[in-house]
Amino acid sequence: MKMEKVNNILMDKKVINLIDNDKNLEYTLKDNEMLVINIFNSSFNSFNIKTIQNNNSYLVINLSGFVNQDFTVNIDGEIKGDNNHYILKLRTVASYNHGAVNAKVHVNEGTLENEVTEDLKGILEDGSLNFMPILEIDTNEVKAEHYATIGHYPWEELFYLQTKGISNDDAIEMLKKSFLFNLFAEDFVKQINYGKEQDE
Repeated sequence: MKMEKVNNILMDKKVINLIDNDKNLEYTLKDNEMLVINIFNSSFNSFNIKTIQNNNSYLVINLSGFVNQDFTVNIDGEIKGDNNHYILKLRTVASYNHGAVNAKVHVNEGTLENEVTEDLKGILEDGSLNFMPILEIDTNEVKAEHYATIGHYPWEELFYLQTKGISNDDAIEMLKKSFLFNLFAEDFVKQINYGKEQDE
């Protein structure tokens, strides 16, 4: 386990990298712990992620991949104590069929100095998407925000790449990889390309 300083607090940092995950995950963060969960799925299956944070913890969930079959992912975060960070980022491309992501975070009453961010983005090809970002906030002492965007490939970027002599199909492939992989560190992108995963 590595150490990382966040807001002048030295935290134990754990990184979990998963490729083509279809297992349910459940994790309770210890005080002064930082956890980064990176998940890339070449074809999403249904699974659940449940997390609990008590005090002085930092959680990042990076979730990325393709919709090739019907699935539902349920993400359930609970913040019980003070001074926690919760960050969820999702990037998905709906190639076929339908994908649904239910992302709920509950911040308990009486808690202080917590920050919550949900950032869900999807691109439609021949499939469909449904995002449900839910913030259940039982305290005034919190900074919380969420975003959900579903759209298509940006035509300006496609046009720019085509002006450089890149074919439409190759331009789409470049934009797709950039969109899906930009959540991850370079070492995990290499693992995705070689089909390996690690837990450090």
